[in-house]
Amino acid sequence: MGQLFHLADIQPAYPDRAAELDRSECVLLIALRCWVEAYRTSEDPIPRLTQGLDIAGAPDAALSIDALMRTVARTARRPLDIHCPFCPGVSADEAQLLHTVSLIQAGEKAQAERMLCRELLSSNGASFALGPLEGLGEVFASARMTLRRRLAPTYPRPDPASWAPAGHAGTLH
Repeated sequence: MGQLFHLADIQPAYPDRAAELDRSECVLLIALRCWVEAYRTSEDPIPRLTQGLDIAGAPDAALSIDALMRTVARTARRPLDIHCPFCPGVSADEAQLLHTVSLIQAGEKAQAERMLCRELLSSNGASFALGPLEGLGEVFASARMTLRRRLAPTYPRPDPASWAPAGHAGTLH
C-alpha cells in the first residue's frame, strides 16, 4: 500500500542560494544583512532599513529588526555567519533567523524560542528576542509578507571569520 501525502504538508528545506528564497524571505534576509553591515561600520541602521523596507512595503519593520538584532548582538552564544547584503549564498544562521520568524508568524512562539536557544542565543537572549520577533512577524504579515514554512535548517559550524557580535570586525564578502 502506498502512503498519501498532502503537498501542503511537505516542507522544503532552506536553499543554499538567496535567489531561491521567496520574496518575503529575501526582504527579511537583506534587512538582517544590512543591519549587520551597519553594525560592522558603526553606522545607524535605521535610516537604511526604513528606506529599503518602505520600498518593500513594510517600513515599520525597521525598528523590530533593529531591536531583534541588538538582542542577537548582545546575547549570541558564538560568532554568527551573516553575509554581506548582496552575497548569493544563505548561511545556516541566516536560515535559522528566517525560520524563527516563520515560526512566530505561525503562532509557534515556544518552538521559536527553543530554536533560538539551540544554536544562536543564550536562554535570556531568546526570551528577550521574542518581543521584537513578534512585532516583526506582525508587521510582515500586515504587509502581506508571510514567510514560507520550511524545514529547520541544519548546522554546519560557521567559518571562524564570520560575524562576531562582540566587537569582532568579521569578514565582508
